Amino acid sequence: MLTPIRYESRIRIRGIPIQWIPRLELFYPDLPQFPIVYVHTVHEDTRVYGFPAYISFEITQDENCDIDVNFLSNADLDEHPELKRVITEELEERFGSSNKVGIDDVIACCNGMKEYEEFFRELWRYVSDLYGEYIPFGRYYEEVFSIVRFVSAWQPKTGRQSEMRMLYNFLSIFGESVEVHGRWDHMTFFVLPTYDDIRNGDLLDFPAFRDLLAAMSKIWDLQFTVKSRIGGTTIRSMKKSWPPAKDQFIQKVSYPLYEAGILSVDERRHIERLVDAFNRHSWRAAFFIWSIMSMFEKDYRTWDKEFFTRFYIDKQGVGVSEKVVACFLQQGFGNEDVTPVDIWVEAFHRHVLAIVRQSDFFSRFSKLGKLERAIWLSSQANKTNIKAFFDVMWCTRYGDTGNNELRGANPISCYECKLRPKCPGYGSIRDRKVLIRDRTMVAADAKSIGSSDILTEVMMKGCLFVCLTEHKVPKKIFKLMGKRLVLVDEFSGYLLTTQAVKNDDTVLTVNELVDSLPSFFE
Repeated sequence: MLTPIRYESRIRIRGIPIQWIPRLELFYPDLPQFPIVYVHTVHEDTRVYGFPAYISFEITQDENCDIDVNFLSNADLDEHPELKRVITEELEERFGSSNKVGIDDVIACCNGMKEYEEFFRELWRYVSDLYGEYIPFGRYYEEVFSIVRFVSAWQPKTGRQSEMRMLYNFLSIFGESVEVHGRWDHMTFFVLPTYDDIRNGDLLDFPAFRDLLAAMSKIWDLQFTVKSRIGGTTIRSMKKSWPPAKDQFIQKVSYPLYEAGILSVDERRHIERLVDAFNRHSWRAAFFIWSIMSMFEKDYRTWDKEFFTRFYIDKQGVGVSEKVVACFLQQGFGNEDVTPVDIWVEAFHRHVLAIVRQSDFFSRFSKLGKLERAIWLSSQANKTNIKAFFDVMWCTRYGDTGNNELRGANPISCYECKLRPKCPGYGSIRDRKVLIRDRTMVAADAKSIGSSDILTEVMMKGCLFVCLTEHKVPKKIFKLMGKRLVLVDEFSGYLLTTQAVKNDDTVLTVNELVDSLPSFFE
């Protein structure tokens, strides 16, 4: 039986970098009564759940702080020190302090590869300006909660607002509502079964989820019938994807199964409400079904790097999102060897690290989960043009007015980057040739210079880039891609006003071009 939340305890979390303070989020503004720091664990047959209502800070002398968490719970933690210790450890995971990442951890991920070690040491100077000497890593979310969280994060219609709304919808439909007593009775809290509850079939206290699981089990056997193998593990997928819109899903999937007597009226309702919970998009419902049912095929706690890499690289087919799985394995299960590869992580490994193939990125580094945290936080800071990251990693930003091409490592973007001396991306192009032309010498417009004369000259002289100048100032970069010259960077040229080349009708290496220009940062 789930008991009300009626106790308050103060829990101290020590040694948090003060730079983390703005990141410690307890509620989402559009859902002010819905806590997003969710704790639910079972310790020696005692079920404990709750959430922080507020936190306060005590700044220490070493640029760290201690956090006092006012934690609301169904158990009197002050009367049970062992339970309080367990909840303290859970909160340290939620805030990312129990297994935080420092520069030594990042260097260890490089497996002795000096080029990458030197680069990440340089990058860390910028990371530490924003986050301190450590960045968070851990089980930011309880395991089952994390599955819901990252299914909700798959292509949300309005960004984070949609994610939070779907998370709330799911918990309110399939979680068990628990009363909050006392001065915090305006709060809304729902409890899901734990990962072990689901695997062990211990769902007596969770009838809504129990009924959903029964309906999903039928869908699993009927719809996820394509089987492949990774080692000794069966991986299932679907023959074809469901219609994404709910009305088409009903027409093509749930109603025919109900009419055939396969789904009962209640089971049909549970599956359709699952689609509802995820903003009426059936693909998210399919990803959730896969994620829950696959825990019975292979315990997520046993996934190692080799298994995950094969799972992620091979692409498993319809009805499974490898990225969703990677996210909850890393941030719900705390797997240090797992990383999702979104557009920003891919841009980083391709253009900054000069590792084109995803499989090579996976194989060269260890503890990818920890390394990815440094990459992702850097990429997010870079994406927002925050001042600390404004003069670095131009290569991972879009470079043309159509937002079609990332700049990549190129003569202008690298010239304007403070990381250039240590950057593997720059190292990969420094000896490549650049054809330099003033725009007045090029007949075609700046978007399409692929005339036969220019293209022929580029290919004859072995150039990778064409740099267009205005009054000898570099303005636009085209890159040879196959047999086409593609505009990859015009935005970087906006920052150049007087940095002129000596000759606007020549061929230089990238490094010769960069060295011929005055220092951009003086």
